[in-house]
Amino acid sequence: MSTVFTALARRQTLVAVALALTLFGTTRGFAATLGTGTSNLGAGNATVASCQSSGAPTAAYSVAYDPALGGYAVAAVTVTDLDAGCAGKTISLTLAGAGGSSLGTLSGTIPAGGSSLLLTPGSTVAAAGVTGVSVAVAG
Repeated sequence: MSTVFTALARRQTLVAVALALTLFGTTRGFAATLGTGTSNLGAGNATVASCQSSGAPTAAYSVAYDPALGGYAVAAVTVTDLDAGCAGKTISLTLAGAGGSSLGTLSGTIPAGGSSLLLTPGSTVAAAGVTGVSVAVAG
């Protein structure tokens, strides 16, 4: 009787291993089909060129008193140190709050010659809640 249980256990183990190998191979096949390029980024193994040849863009925001808020709100954000090679590309800026939560996202197109870009929020963002700013260039 114990040989029957041993044979059954071996058969179940073999089926489990075969199933695991099949699933692993399928997952690897799907990941291999994701593409990469200079404008889009996906899973793969390729170098993605940046239009920003030196340094990194920096952002600084100005505030203005908002009576409806009863305090200061972000009035505008100026992004500087943009390379001319990024002209025409979209910039996305996120104002972050506690725990990295998004308080608002601003976007615009980098002007010819790069240099700087002024962005204004589409909604009221309390300046006291802003703990960080992140900038990304896409396109």
